[in-house]
Amino acid sequence: MSERKQPYVISEEPGDKYYCACGKSETQPYCDGAHERLNTGKTPTHVVIEKKKSVAWCGCRKSENMPFCDGTHTRL
Repeated sequence: MSERKQPYVISEEPGDKYYCACGKSETQPYCDGAHERLNTGKTPTHVVIEKKKSVAWCGCRKSENMPFCDGTHTRL
């Protein structure tokens, strides 16, 4: 998977989520263990969603508010 120029906007249910930090997951924006298979040296970011809400997960992986989108992709 390559960088996206926009966020992954998803209506999330409460629970634990694991954001892919390496960018290699086939289940973006979530981790599928690719970082271990490919030995990327990166680990997923654990996020607890407290209540149902829309989440804008960073697609470009350059946000200063990782793993959430802060609009950085618009300046790349």
